[in-house]
Amino acid sequence: MLAYSDGRYDVRLNSLTANFPEFRSIEFRDGLNIVVADRAKEATKTDSRNGLGKTTVIALIDFCLGANMSDRLEQMKGNHWYFTLSLSTKSGVPLKASRSPDTSGEVHIEGDVVSAGIVERGDSSETGMADIGSRQWTNWLGGECFARVGMPADPPTFRSLIRHLARYRSDSLIDPFRTLANQRAEAVQAENAYLLNLDWRLAKEWAQLKDRKARVALADDPDNTIDARIAALEPQLIRFQRRTEKLTQNIRTFSVLPEYRDIESRVQQAISGIKELTNDNFADRQQLSLYESQAQDEFMSSNTSVERLFSEAGIVLGDAVVRSLDEAAEFQRQVAANRAAYLADETRRIRERIAQREAGQSRLASQQEQDLQLLRTGGALDDFAALQKRLAESQVEVAQIEEQIRTLRELSDRKSKLKSDELDLLSRTKLDLQERFELRAGVIARFGEIMEALYGEPADLRISPGKSGIQFKVVLPKTGSGGVHLMAILAYDVALSEDLARHGRGPGFLLHDSSIFADVDERQTARAIEIAEESAASYGYQHLFTINSDNVPWAEFSDRSVFDDAIVLRLHDGDPSGGVLGQRLSLTIDSDER
Repeated sequence: MLAYSDGRYDVRLNSLTANFPEFRSIEFRDGLNIVVADRAKEATKTDSRNGLGKTTVIALIDFCLGANMSDRLEQMKGNHWYFTLSLSTKSGVPLKASRSPDTSGEVHIEGDVVSAGIVERGDSSETGMADIGSRQWTNWLGGECFARVGMPADPPTFRSLIRHLARYRSDSLIDPFRTLANQRAEAVQAENAYLLNLDWRLAKEWAQLKDRKARVALADDPDNTIDARIAALEPQLIRFQRRTEKLTQNIRTFSVLPEYRDIESRVQQAISGIKELTNDNFADRQQLSLYESQAQDEFMSSNTSVERLFSEAGIVLGDAVVRSLDEAAEFQRQVAANRAAYLADETRRIRERIAQREAGQSRLASQQEQDLQLLRTGGALDDFAALQKRLAESQVEVAQIEEQIRTLRELSDRKSKLKSDELDLLSRTKLDLQERFELRAGVIARFGEIMEALYGEPADLRISPGKSGIQFKVVLPKTGSGGVHLMAILAYDVALSEDLARHGRGPGFLLHDSSIFADVDERQTARAIEIAEESAASYGYQHLFTINSDNVPWAEFSDRSVFDDAIVLRLHDGDPSGGVLGQRLSLTIDSDER
């Protein structure tokens, strides 16, 4: 039967096939599905089941669901393989998604693509068929599998979310919450928050806050804080301000013969005029430097090829995407050209203004020198000039210290704003966790139940606000096998799958490679398989395991039919036909398989 929840169907995997007859096709069933690798009687001691394709089965399903090319698939290039995953949408529309390692950027879809909402009517090349890019395919899968009613656009991508439910890479088995070895904290928070019905957007805000704090920290010295530096500058500022006021008063009361008053006034006007022109030129030169920098950036951006960037990143784009990128690039080049012309025109006008002011400075300086020569003949100008020089120097010191204090106060304000924003974000995070407690309570409870069923001791899934955002943590039983952390991953995945199925918004399937049982005791392995079978049957989703036959804990099953009835494919190492491709994969390809 089709998986069902709240009046809606989950996505269902129907089969995995390929274009070569020797490929070991798989027909998936409801509930538990198991791929077993057997040791053939005629196999020698040196034969290995690594390379039969257990991991490849999950990798091919993931590839048909839009995964990037892996080393395993890279080695299939040039052999004209074409893999097809047959599935049913939530509304029951049957589809076939086909993809080749040779043209990984394209996905061929067969079925009622219009009713499924993959393409608009008239966009398919022929009835029931469409060739689309892998990005369009994964975007559709994201909406089909992980849509949350009432949430804004741009949630975590389908590819980032499905990694939590398709664990076959070694770095996806580090802990329950990470699916990549060097995964950013923001991504870990956002993905798990989204899956657990929390406000995943808070993770982005925490990441932005972290970046702002890092920028402020660059200008802050723990041994000499911003406030301490301001406090040290303030006494200096007061001293120079008092000196400036005193010098200003001395100049104001300085006695000069009446016939020199007019000349003195012209000298002061010349000084003020030169200072004003100098300040205006300084501002224009700053603006000129900015425009020249922007003009250089426009030149660099206009010569950037988006297609080349994707190519260097190893992403092959379809022809339609390339054409769209070319059109966008041409538009960008036109915008850059218009911007460059504008910047060139502004640069020319600024240079003209600077030249005019420099000419004015020369005229004022010449007039000032003539007036000063007249004043020097009066005999009282030496003292007056000395006072003016000391006043100018003091004014410069005041201006410099004031600028330093202003900059430090702005930095201090930003630091205070950061603390305020952090408290506000922490408050909103706490509120979100409180308001959505019931939405995640089922996953927390089910995780503990599964771990207690496996080890006889309770285990906790803890979700709490922290200094850097939402913190996810598991507290595991102190006793247990070395694989207890792997069973925690399995318990978390099963609890999530049940919750997603309950709300009708999961993909409807869960995929685990045999590595999930590495170092796990036989009793826990058997119980885990039984729990998986019970869960998948009760909540109407599909759960696929791969395992070597000699790792199957036959004696520990309460009913071995739970395992036998779930087998959908048996691989063996007796001859090349026993592998999933009908030929043995090299160890280079299947180095992750166990």
